[in-house]
Amino acid sequence: MTNLIRRSRARSRGLAGLAALAVLAAACGGNDPAASSTTAAPEVTSASSEPPATEAPVFTNAPTTTNPEIVATPGGTLTIALDGESTGFHPHVDAWANAGHNVAKAVFETLMAFDASGKPVPYLAESIEANDDATVWTITLRSGITFHNGEAFDAEAVKLNFESILASAQFKDQLALVASLNVVDELTLDVTMSQPWGTFPTVLTGDIGSQVGYMAAPAMLASPDGGRNPIGTGPFTFVEWIPDGQLTVAKNADYWQGPVYLDEVIFRPIPDPTSRKAAFDAGDVDLYYTGDSGDIVEYLAQQEAGDVNVTIGAPSSPDVVMFNTRSAPLDDVRVRRALVMAVDIPRLYDYLEATGVKRPLSGPYADDSFWFAESNYPEYDPAGAKALIDEYVAETGTPVEFEFAGNQSPFLVSYQELFQSMWSEIGATANIVSRAQSENVNAVIGGDFQVVLWGGIGGGDPDKDYQYFHSSGFNFSGFNTPTIDAAMDEGRRLSDPDARKEQYAIVQQELGDAVPYIWTGTNQFAVIAQSAVMGVAEFMLPGDVAGQPLTGGQLFLNGVWLMQ
Repeated sequence: MTNLIRRSRARSRGLAGLAALAVLAAACGGNDPAASSTTAAPEVTSASSEPPATEAPVFTNAPTTTNPEIVATPGGTLTIALDGESTGFHPHVDAWANAGHNVAKAVFETLMAFDASGKPVPYLAESIEANDDATVWTITLRSGITFHNGEAFDAEAVKLNFESILASAQFKDQLALVASLNVVDELTLDVTMSQPWGTFPTVLTGDIGSQVGYMAAPAMLASPDGGRNPIGTGPFTFVEWIPDGQLTVAKNADYWQGPVYLDEVIFRPIPDPTSRKAAFDAGDVDLYYTGDSGDIVEYLAQQEAGDVNVTIGAPSSPDVVMFNTRSAPLDDVRVRRALVMAVDIPRLYDYLEATGVKRPLSGPYADDSFWFAESNYPEYDPAGAKALIDEYVAETGTPVEFEFAGNQSPFLVSYQELFQSMWSEIGATANIVSRAQSENVNAVIGGDFQVVLWGGIGGGDPDKDYQYFHSSGFNFSGFNTPTIDAAMDEGRRLSDPDARKEQYAIVQQELGDAVPYIWTGTNQFAVIAQSAVMGVAEFMLPGDVAGQPLTGGQLFLNGVWLMQ
């Protein structure tokens, strides 16, 4: 079993390298709101509006405080292993990976957060509402909230935070459409845009590449040493930071939602994944997060024996195989459908040793996502796939042959060979090309590819996929229709979730018909915790609304406690 797990871990790290391609691609496109549609009028997004009926992501059955036989008890110190160190903890200066966001979610809070279905809802804000053409957004704040240093969390403080962002070389583009800020009263701020921006609330959730929703104390913003002494409104207050050693936070006794259970949390950066896992196995840390399928599979088995607790989060952006629909023979939908129909997804998961972790997809959003819609995406059918290839060859007189690009990881090459063998069985020839990640990114951006392993598309709010699906964005696959453009524009214009979902269903149906991608499965992050760590899956938003406790590799500690 040990060798099996070691192979799985190496394979999972290979897919992590694949995901890095998507991160680089996203960096090329950015989240610049200047790319927003200039169409009009979202509806109101408000804490008081009735949310649509949705189903929460499915989490593993780690013990939770909903079990009447388990009573949450306060006290104790939790030690968390981070996957890296941060340059600092100023949300408008220091760019954070998951490690930085996890510290930030203990000390700071955001104006918006994700509910259990992945929909952005007010958090520090009580409501956020737009005028008729989405050029003015009114943010109303919750009353009675103070920063850790006693300063009031009010409209003036939010204005100062936005001004800090607009002055930041790192993050000013995130608020590029903000034209002016006006404090209406103590708890109300009007944000005027230079053009309509219907999805403004989504950028305020605090996610990878977008930190503008985090609210820092005015005194911290004014301090040149603010990044080393973070001050927020969160459940824990900053105590000490020893770079590359540990960062310590303590319970905020005056927390506006009531004190949390833990007395103290220690964050320890352990960049090497093998060392991080070894520290957990030795009991030196209580918790770590991972997207490594090998780790998750191993610890799910241990959970059955009661040795650990595992919480799997909502699916993050999928792994995909992307077709260049401008390049023959991939410009023929029959060829693309055949290549999809030839791929045995469970066989991929067996190879990755990720069965029970990754989940099959038929489009960019998992079937338990609020945004999911049925489509005509093909099912596994190798005989039907061969018939389509034979039809294409008979009609064109040209064999189906193409380049299949990936990076130089030996694992990824062997993974590509699995696809290659399945496509060979239907009469299609894939010639594997191995390049450095940067070369692959440049090739994709320049359209100089045919088929490539990719990622970073789908999984979250569909507006984040605007740049990939709309003709005006970084539409790397080359596939687009006027119908998709209209639906993506309308989805961006609207703010009502059900109305937006109707538009994104149209997009999914178009993608299912034209198949510019093979959706090979979800990426899953999980929190691995010692058996005494409880409540990881119990993040609640104000008003007893279930929140999303784990978004990618980012988690909330509000409901976490230690069994004494």
